[in-house]
Amino acid sequence: MSKELRGAVYSRYATISSFANAIGWSYSKANRIVNDEQSPNADEMVRIADALGIATQAEFIRIFFNEQSTKWTA
Repeated sequence: MSKELRGAVYSRYATISSFANAIGWSYSKANRIVNDEQSPNADEMVRIADALGIATQAEFIRIFFNEQSTKWTA
């Protein structure tokens, strides 16, 4: 998730600080989530999607669930 989310944040906001201010979080929390040190819960994902203007299900999935699982591959 980190690369996709990070790219989306920086494409809309110049800094993590401006993203944090827009979403109403501390810089620390926004930084941990954007840098994949903390996973957002469902409510936080919705807030992020709103702040980033994510409008489609496909874009939401790309940002938050793009990691490829190797569980079922040989």
